Amino acid sequence: MIVSQRSKRFLRRAAMVILLASAVVGGSLAGRAYLVFRPGEKQHPSASPTPGATSPLQAQLSPTRPTASSTRESAHADQPQATPSPISQPTEGRRQPQVQPSPTPTPQGVITYTVREGDSLWSIAARFGLDVDTLRWSNESLARNPDLLSVGQELTILPVKGAYHTVQTGETLETIALAYGVTPTVITDYPLNDLQPPYQLEENQKLVIPAGRRELYWSQPDLSPGSPFAWPVVGQITQRYSEKHPALDLGAPYGSPVYAARAGTVTHSGWARTGYGYTVILDHGEDVQSLYSHMKGSWVTEGQKVERGQLVGEVGSTGHSSGPHVHFEIRVDGQRVAPSGYLPAAPPH
Repeated sequence: MIVSQRSKRFLRRAAMVILLASAVVGGSLAGRAYLVFRPGEKQHPSASPTPGATSPLQAQLSPTRPTASSTRESAHADQPQATPSPISQPTEGRRQPQVQPSPTPTPQGVITYTVREGDSLWSIAARFGLDVDTLRWSNESLARNPDLLSVGQELTILPVKGAYHTVQTGETLETIALAYGVTPTVITDYPLNDLQPPYQLEENQKLVIPAGRRELYWSQPDLSPGSPFAWPVVGQITQRYSEKHPALDLGAPYGSPVYAARAGTVTHSGWARTGYGYTVILDHGEDVQSLYSHMKGSWVTEGQKVERGQLVGEVGSTGHSSGPHVHFEIRVDGQRVAPSGYLPAAPPH
């Protein structure tokens, strides 16, 4: 078949038109594919879905089903577990209130706050960006027991973390600074104190002590070597052992020391997700353990060996707690038993 030069040119032009049309159609399809599949996905737009497969969009909308591991986790939800620190965890050794209040701008000076319904010392501290110890050392009524809080009560709120001191007869800047663990210049340089050389103090004068802390001294319970366990804290029993409450609650002033009731190895030290707050568990061997919870913080680490009467924490009110106390358990073969059968006759108080 003989094709003229004119026919050849016509055929070449027709072929080019067909190619251009194909490219346009292909680009349109690719644009549609982009709307369905995200860039970078390996699946080809023309590939048909595998039966039973879930598209990326479906995966986002479908509720997550529990896995075997999550089911196991739920089944062991009563076991304490360390969590990343909050409290500054709070305000008690780094544990935040379970319900965070709306933040309030930090006051520019010392103010008075009236306690409202639903307030706690921890929620008030968090509201003003302070900590529990600042409220304690700014309000004498709270120094030993921050649980003594009532609606309508007036509290002194500082503009910084620290303490608020009332000058007593014979005190000097040096003695006050020493009592709060700071240097005298920390007090004299703070503008609200309005102190000028030669720094003559007057009785009942109020001073803000930035970063100041006070120490309270508590007696230690007897080691009771003739008993399987010693009392872990100086206090009083606020709730006894029962089937619904398989432990002893020992009420004591906030911040008072908690001691190991028996020598052992620390198997848990930190926050517990069970509502126990800061918790320490000691293994005493022969399938015997003791547990100390709701503490301000834990002063030991996992794997550490502790002796009977050694400090393991301080009394707090973390977790699900109505006030400062230690929730004390003794476990034998994994079962919680009545601690009174292993302790001396009467708790120290």
